Amino acid sequence: MEEIVSPASKLVGEVLVPGERAPAERALVLAALGGEKSAISNVPVAAERVVDLLRGLGVGIDKRKSTYGVKGVGLRGFEGVDEPVDLDGLGDTALLLLTVLAGQSFTSRVKLGAEVERCQPLIDLLLKLGFEIQRETESAFAVGGGEPVGHVFEEVDIAAELKLGVMVGALYVAGVTRLTETASNRNRMERFLRSRGVEVERRKEGTGYMVSVAGGQAVGALDIEVPGQLDLSYPLLGAALCRKGSKLTVKRVAIHAGQRAFLDLLRQIGGEIDIEDLGEGEHDLHVRPSELKSTRVAGQRAEKVIDQIALLAVLATQAGGEIVIRDIEALRKGDFDYVGHLFESLRALEARVGEFPEGLVVKGGVPMMAGRLDAKGDSGLVMAFAVAGLLAEGGEMTIGGTECMASVWPDFFKTLHLLKETKR
Repeated sequence: MEEIVSPASKLVGEVLVPGERAPAERALVLAALGGEKSAISNVPVAAERVVDLLRGLGVGIDKRKSTYGVKGVGLRGFEGVDEPVDLDGLGDTALLLLTVLAGQSFTSRVKLGAEVERCQPLIDLLLKLGFEIQRETESAFAVGGGEPVGHVFEEVDIAAELKLGVMVGALYVAGVTRLTETASNRNRMERFLRSRGVEVERRKEGTGYMVSVAGGQAVGALDIEVPGQLDLSYPLLGAALCRKGSKLTVKRVAIHAGQRAFLDLLRQIGGEIDIEDLGEGEHDLHVRPSELKSTRVAGQRAEKVIDQIALLAVLATQAGGEIVIRDIEALRKGDFDYVGHLFESLRALEARVGEFPEGLVVKGGVPMMAGRLDAKGDSGLVMAFAVAGLLAEGGEMTIGGTECMASVWPDFFKTLHLLKETKR
């Protein structure tokens, strides 16, 4: 599949990039536990597997664009299925779904696959609550049909996603479930239940806190807009930084500690990006055109931005001086030599770029010329090459291998078209 990108004089407007997968899936599952209808908006296409899984369990879900209307079935209103429920590859969402299935009056067969290691600590905790969970094979379990009761856990500071799983499990039990936390613990997963009307008590006890959840409580409906994925904002930020007159705001982006290395790098090389804190880890990003400076990216710094190397190389063509990118040999070992392909692609655009075994060096201040590029089905290359198309001279950029965007950001090119003002 091919897409065509024409040069832009500037990028103007406000935009919400697709939401993060894990929070979207968590919101969908919690909405299914409610007794009324919830609207979950800005759901990424990556979450559609969980949507299909919930539908298969009897949850009514309709869709309008990226918003899902979820008609909750209550704690025990799910329907059994004949085939094993496949949770392999669902990450932390597998924990929540495993708890829900274990709480049903019927027995389900569950395939955990590679999620066994992640789910085993939760299984051990649920067994203490009296849930029925039987191992059938190394990665398959039979869950559900038990009569769990409340429990006081001796474990302290249970990891965040495990804690949410246990608290949801506590809703299925007869009695009260209690968890112990230290005063230094910043895990506040109970907010996801409190916002849906579930009473979760957290009181001081000794030098720590006791978190208590009474069984039998109903989960209320809640409309949610999933915050945007920071990585998907980078192409928009980068293009706006390099076009005079741009005035762009990326709305409600989730920024997590330790996962903002490329955002920090953009600001370190002169990118004027104002970060407006909206609370709960969500931020608006306001971008102004900037003079990007030369830098050297290597070692741990290169490792932290490895997923944005192609975009960094494209933006380096707009910087003053050279940007050296080292220690990215790992990118040569995939299905194709990523570094070599990036080098050849930039050369085809007449960029001043050099290649060496450990990486690339790009000289800024030399205009790129439009041409035809192959993104090889890699979303990082697609978005970087699209930015190159916005910044290049001499006509339209044709980008092949863009079909991968259907599972990442189906409206990516449409979004670029809506934000950009065309050169005249």
